[in-house]
Amino acid sequence: MKRLVSIAAVSLLTACASSAPKSADFSPGDAEAAIRRADGAFSVNARSGDARATVESFYAPDAVVMPPNMPALRGRDAILPFWTGLLASGSVEIALTPRDVVQSCRDLAVETGHYDVSVTPRGGQATKDAGKYIVVWKKIDGRWWATEDIFNSDMPLPPR
Repeated sequence: MKRLVSIAAVSLLTACASSAPKSADFSPGDAEAAIRRADGAFSVNARSGDARATVESFYAPDAVVMPPNMPALRGRDAILPFWTGLLASGSVEIALTPRDVVQSCRDLAVETGHYDVSVTPRGGQATKDAGKYIVVWKKIDGRWWATEDIFNSDMPLPPR
């Protein structure tokens, strides 16, 4: 069975193909391990309810988050209220499961994956969501940061 590569990953590979680094400090797989660690830390910070740590340890200062049903959030100052509101709504469990991490050039990577979220308000029933995401990562000063994050649900819309 052939594996399909996302349009974002193809664009990334095309953009960097002619300028691929030849130096010894480039490791074609250095993004994947770092991104998987960042995903795990994101989930731990979200579970603790610490929105500031969730945002500041994951997103680049000028990152863009594109949640469903609302305008894009540009920069950490705009992203923080989104995560603060969600994490304040109760006990939050977020699991990020990368499907693919495609690295191109020395400092760009695209991650695609699946998320599972459970939010349990104090004294209430858990609300669950599951969906997919794409995150564009950039290596800045030796560290991988999420710069573009878009996600949306696989769940059907509630009946009207």
